[in-house]
Amino acid sequence: MQETTTVNQLNQALNELLNAYDKLKYENKQISDKSQKLESTISELEERNSELEIQISSLSDTTKHNSTEIDTMLGRIKSILDTNEEDSIEEEVEEVINNEIYNKIEETQEEIIVEDQAAETTNINKEIDLGRMQSLLNGFN
Repeated sequence: MQETTTVNQLNQALNELLNAYDKLKYENKQISDKSQKLESTISELEERNSELEIQISSLSDTTKHNSTEIDTMLGRIKSILDTNEEDSIEEEVEEVINNEIYNKIEETQEEIIVEDQAAETTNINKEIDLGRMQSLLNGFN
């Protein structure tokens, strides 16, 4: 009987070991699956990271190129403005002088026109006076 009890105890211990082995095997499978998923995610993230680094590098190069072009254009504009500034100052001086001359000519013409109108008014008044005088003289005859 003792042997049967010992066999039963050994059988129970073996079943417990087999159950523990199956449980550990299942847990190991889950951990292995999770590990593979994490490794897959890591590789995807590393790929994405390298793609983003390439894009950043490309954008950085483009930005540097655009900055260089903008600096070049600004330099050209500045040099054009510097040379045009001298020309424009001369043109502005000429324009101011021309405007002043034009304004003086207009003022002189207006004065002449006013004087001519005043002279015509005086002549008209003289003609009216002469006409009255003549009618008065005719009235006496």
